[in-house]
Amino acid sequence: MAITVKYVAVGKWKTNAYLVEINGESIIIDPGDEFDLLDKTFQSNQYTYKCILNTHGHFDHVGAVEAFKNKYKIPFYLHGKEKSILRQSNIMRKFAGIDGFIQIPEIDFHLEEFDSIKIGGKQINILHTPGHTPGSVTFKIDKMLFSGDLFFRDQLGHTDLPGGNRTQLLDSIIFILENYAGCTVYPGHETPFELNGEVIDKLKSLIQ
Repeated sequence: MAITVKYVAVGKWKTNAYLVEINGESIIIDPGDEFDLLDKTFQSNQYTYKCILNTHGHFDHVGAVEAFKNKYKIPFYLHGKEKSILRQSNIMRKFAGIDGFIQIPEIDFHLEEFDSIKIGGKQINILHTPGHTPGSVTFKIDKMLFSGDLFFRDQLGHTDLPGGNRTQLLDSIIFILENYAGCTVYPGHETPFELNGEVIDKLKSLIQ
């Protein structure tokens, strides 16, 4: 079963937006900004968009959600604990010095109500990994982890933004490191990387 991943870094904060294509169906993960660029890059007549999945609700991850919902009539999945963060998107954009406003999307389905979602005959497992925000999740597809801003190749995720909790973040990171070694991590920023021994040791050293 073929799975392909495309990603584009968008917006001021270079947030990774992902298109995951699975056996003729596709999902969009964290479309944070620049809808026209993403739509042009991702669009393909071969595939059918099924839904938008977000790892969390920070403003730099949700800016193009409403445009994709409107154009393709697809549902938006986000953890229910992200509602207040989602509602603050335009305030946070202003604080970050970004001009203009986004249309804040309605959540169609709450991720805490699902253990997994089936797309293209493949299970997308939903792992609750709070800390960066209360409702942050990681999506697991085979040996791929779409982890949002939980951690990166050589640094931990931030907890100094609304909803951050360092204790929860460290617990979530340890959970991933101890259970998903060997997976490829597709983070919310920067480039994908393998969760190998070197990366695990580096991240563990930052936790201690």
